Amino acid sequence: MRLRKLVSFGIFVLVLVIGVGFTSIARGYDYPPPPQQVAIAQQTSDLMLNTLFAALTQEFDETTPDNVEQGKQSISLIFNDHNKDMRLVGTINPLRENDRPRDNFERQANALALAGQAYTSVQQVDDKWYYRRSIPLSNFRAECALCHVNLPTGPTSDWVGALMLRVPVKR
Repeated sequence: MRLRKLVSFGIFVLVLVIGVGFTSIARGYDYPPPPQQVAIAQQTSDLMLNTLFAALTQEFDETTPDNVEQGKQSISLIFNDHNKDMRLVGTINPLRENDRPRDNFERQANALALAGQAYTSVQQVDDKWYYRRSIPLSNFRAECALCHVNLPTGPTSDWVGALMLRVPVKR
């Protein structure tokens, strides 16, 4: 009888330890990543912004009234819908309906962008942490109005949307 109680107690303790262990592991994924890892993601985001801005500038330099449709397609291929890590987002007659804000971050970021304000946040999306960032975009080049016919011929200081970037943060 004593052996039975001892075995039962041992099983109970083992189940308790395993349960606490799994709970700790599961809760560990809810904690935000450490500041050092966020800083690395932010630096990656800076590099990504420089690369994308260079690509956009090159596209603007090459877009003319004669090749506007090709320019639109080129930009759409760069910022394609399958890449969730970089998007051009706006609500003022975007080129495509799927260029509108998709989630709370993008809605808030776009609202701030229309006032010329950038926005950043570290957020968990589908069990993965990301450094998210928006960069306000204005009608800063004459070529903007070639594709976005609703915009006045630029450059103007009108804020029209945002470039959204998302970089995974390692834990």
